[in-house]
Amino acid sequence: MKKAEYLHLYFENIHFQGKLQLTAIRMIAEEKGQGAEYMSCSYDRNDEDYKEGYVTLYFWKPAVGEDTMIHVDNLTFFNKLAEVCEIDCEKYPEHRHILDEYLKTIKRELFQVILDNHNIDIWEISHDQ
Repeated sequence: MKKAEYLHLYFENIHFQGKLQLTAIRMIAEEKGQGAEYMSCSYDRNDEDYKEGYVTLYFWKPAVGEDTMIHVDNLTFFNKLAEVCEIDCEKYPEHRHILDEYLKTIKRELFQVILDNHNIDIWEISHDQ
C-alpha cells in the first residue's frame, strides 16, 4: 500500500456507519493522537516514534497484511483531516463549531514550530488556506 492509501484507510476508520466520530477528532486535538482497534495516529513529541513535521500512523494486523508505521507530513494530514471535517459539517451543520475548535487546536499543535519561527499568530490562519 502507498502512503495515500494508508492515510485514506486511517480516515475511513474514524467513521462509524458512515458518520465521523467526533470523539476521534477530540482525541486527536486533546491527546495529540487517536487510536482504536488496529489503527492509530500520533503527533506527540514524547512518542518514541515522533518525527518533527510528521504525524505517525500505525496499522496492525488484521487491519493490514503486516504491522506498519508510516509518517505523513503535517500539512498532508491536516488537509485531509480538514476535508473530512468539512464533509461532515455539510451533512451535520451542528458539528461545525466544535470541529472548527478541534481543527484550530490541531493546527496550532502541528505547526507551532513553524509559527514560532516566523512570528505568525495561529488565529491569522484559517483551515481554508
